[in-house]
Amino acid sequence: MGGLYTIGHSKHTQEYFVELLSRYKMNHVLDVRSTPYSKYAEQFNKDNVCKVLQSENIRYSFMGNFFGARPEEKNLYNVEGYLDFEKVAESDMFNRGIENVILGLGKKNNVVLMCTEKDPFDCHRAIMVARAFALKGIEAKHILANGNIQTQSELDSRLLDKYFPDRGQLSFFDNNALSDEEYLRQAYHERNVEIGYRLDEKVAI
Repeated sequence: MGGLYTIGHSKHTQEYFVELLSRYKMNHVLDVRSTPYSKYAEQFNKDNVCKVLQSENIRYSFMGNFFGARPEEKNLYNVEGYLDFEKVAESDMFNRGIENVILGLGKKNNVVLMCTEKDPFDCHRAIMVARAFALKGIEAKHILANGNIQTQSELDSRLLDKYFPDRGQLSFFDNNALSDEEYLRQAYHERNVEIGYRLDEKVAI
């Protein structure tokens, strides 16, 4: 079984980006941006990044149609107008993408999900996509800008500490307090609210 990773290209140079991928022996990059272009980091426009990866014998696949943060389907947005990550995770397209990645991992590929944001805490690649893999028993490792690794479990702790810093005390005094799993699900929901892509108008239900 190969390993599942994520990375944000941020404003890295192509050389440093490739160095990070090589450090963790990546051989397949899955681009999970809805639009594989950046006016702030043109070196990571689809054609540019694909070319440099091919020169390093790293495969590139665009999967924004499966895992992108800005899908066109209005039914994936909630009444308040932001993308509902749980709805996306239940969609056929998303789950087809999940199945394809699992097949790739089963062939011992080291697969990395690439998006833009430097910190996985701020990106749908971790809060939506890697979360879905975690629920299937596959824990992603996030390659940070400094080259260190943060696991999805460590990201879970960051979420809980941000949204429920007093959860231990609450559980002690409140017989109706949430379980650890419920706290975590709510924390992911709160992060979804904060980072989910928003349409210009609210969605009619």
